[in-house]
Amino acid sequence: MTVSHEQTITPAAPPQSRWRRLFIALWVPVVLVIASFGMSAVVTANHGPALSPVDEWVYVDYLFKLPVQGIVHEGEKIGKEALVIMSCDGVTPYGPMGPACGSSVADLSAFPYEGVTSADAYTPAYFAVTRVIGDAVHTLTGISQLSSWRVTGALWLGLASVLLHLLLRQWRIRRPVILGLGLALIASPFAWWTYTYISTDAPSLAFGILILLAAVKIGRGQWSGWWLAVISTAAVLFKVTNVLGVCLAALYLLILWLLERKETQWAGWKTRRPYQRNRSSLGLLFFAVLALGASVGAQLAWLAFRSAEAVGIPVDQAIGIPLTPEELVSQVATFLPGTITSNVNISGSSDLAYAIPGFVVAPLSWICVAGVLGAFWALRKGSKLTPVVVSVTMAALFFAPMLAIMIHVTTGNYFPLPPRYGASILGSFLLLAGLTIRNRWAVGILVTYSVALYAYVLVNAPLLA
Repeated sequence: MTVSHEQTITPAAPPQSRWRRLFIALWVPVVLVIASFGMSAVVTANHGPALSPVDEWVYVDYLFKLPVQGIVHEGEKIGKEALVIMSCDGVTPYGPMGPACGSSVADLSAFPYEGVTSADAYTPAYFAVTRVIGDAVHTLTGISQLSSWRVTGALWLGLASVLLHLLLRQWRIRRPVILGLGLALIASPFAWWTYTYISTDAPSLAFGILILLAAVKIGRGQWSGWWLAVISTAAVLFKVTNVLGVCLAALYLLILWLLERKETQWAGWKTRRPYQRNRSSLGLLFFAVLALGASVGAQLAWLAFRSAEAVGIPVDQAIGIPLTPEELVSQVATFLPGTITSNVNISGSSDLAYAIPGFVVAPLSWICVAGVLGAFWALRKGSKLTPVVVSVTMAALFFAPMLAIMIHVTTGNYFPLPPRYGASILGSFLLLAGLTIRNRWAVGILVTYSVALYAYVLVNAPLLA
């Protein structure tokens, strides 16, 4: 008897199919990166030489001094280059500050805070990246050094957009929804201030999304927990408020651990579920604590070094007020509605430094509030979304009061927190918004609004920037 052996061969996918899959996978992040660079470049090009009121003059001073001294010391005086910019171009919208343009800047008494820097709290991490990339842009394009430093914000915004896409796809959120949320973020007042001026907030959104992405991957047994500790430490060294992103990741892992312990009736430290082949449940708790400990330890080490290198008395910004129970409760509404629309109030006026009409950007707050609270209210018992929804909701409502208490305890002072301090958890608000948008009418409204807002920002950049 003759036996015929037939080999079953699966035909290779045609080239058209491979290109189609690649296009489907990449079109949203590519569009978001192009939109990020477009917004940052157009708005930055329309900024004049006047500095941002969000501490840009002390950041410029740090960048000038970086190649020579590496850091800015506590109690140090602002250097001549930044003082000249202040006396000639000043701060938008206030105008020149200090002596008349062209005169001596030796007398610092006429400058804000008598010419003492307030940038000494920062490690050189952000400034080193800005200086290297900005100087390369300056050399290649010939644009001013100030503009080249500012335009580095486009890289941070593009990176944050790609990471946002990766995070939301972990939860199988539809690509049109990601496009709408990404464009809304790129066109927001938060992005306008953060990514078109020199701003230490620029890395925060990207780091916050990456930290949460790492926590999700660790929870699913796909990444090593050591990555979370490394990323968290780097994030806090870029800016201390990024610790809020670390706290969110730790809270997510803690809740996931508690739910797993409950499901197994607290039986055995190393009980594993079928889809968690690469980790033990105890690892969730260990790496949550490790990430918090490593990041806080790194910041404490920097503070000790900064204190040892001090050359004078730190600047007193005279913005402290008593931390009353009423003030603490008011902080609950700081990050959730306010981070994505964060703007700058003009002292002595009710006007905003970025004069985009309030009704134009109000839906940005609605997206965040409806996303977070809607996801929490709609949460069902036993849902797989419980860890992420509960942790993000707690962060949105309680991290601002927590940070206010931390500042008061560590410094003895308190000041109303700017909504931009929530930058490292803003990506998580958009994640929950994506999870709650489930019908095509909502998707259509979101995309239409986001595209219109983006176009409005670009068209009006010559007027508003």
